[in-house]
Amino acid sequence: MSENTPHNKRVKVLKRKNLLEIRIPVKKNTTALVAMIFAALVWIFALYILVRITLHLQYFWFKAGLILGILGWFALGMAGASFFVWLFFGRERIVITKEYFITDKPLVFFYRRNFYDVDDITNIRTDIEIYRANRNGKWIDETRTVIKFDTAAKLVTFARGIAKEEAEFVLLQLAKSSFLRKEQFAVEQKI
Repeated sequence: MSENTPHNKRVKVLKRKNLLEIRIPVKKNTTALVAMIFAALVWIFALYILVRITLHLQYFWFKAGLILGILGWFALGMAGASFFVWLFFGRERIVITKEYFITDKPLVFFYRRNFYDVDDITNIRTDIEIYRANRNGKWIDETRTVIKFDTAAKLVTFARGIAKEEAEFVLLQLAKSSFLRKEQFAVEQKI
């Protein structure tokens, strides 16, 4: 069953008998998308030139070197394609079962998945994270909304850059689930 509210169409909530799954898509960065489209066009043009030169060369060693160059160019293209796919389809996922709280960030070639014992989680909250960003050659402090909780081993931060309303919605869904107790949530939320 999926639950969405009019103010919150990005975050998807799937409730099942044995688990709660929350999907948070990555915000689309228009500047990065335009830059990646431009980079893809440059990559395609350069690949065309490399292949054309390779086909017209007669010297074996030059041709072998260019073929190795083309292989390297393909590796660079795969890295760019991975980033491009992440910009379009990237998401974070939270899965809660009776035993585990799982944060999951599926990337193109691998998953970054972390398991936390539900009973060890305390102080679930929204917070404001300060980070350094390079804007026009100057490093400045910026803020973004995150969701955090504590475990015995470490402080866990996820859903970086989520909108405040979405963070509140995610916390509400976590609080409504039967897998977490109200004592596990922070009394005060920083939004």
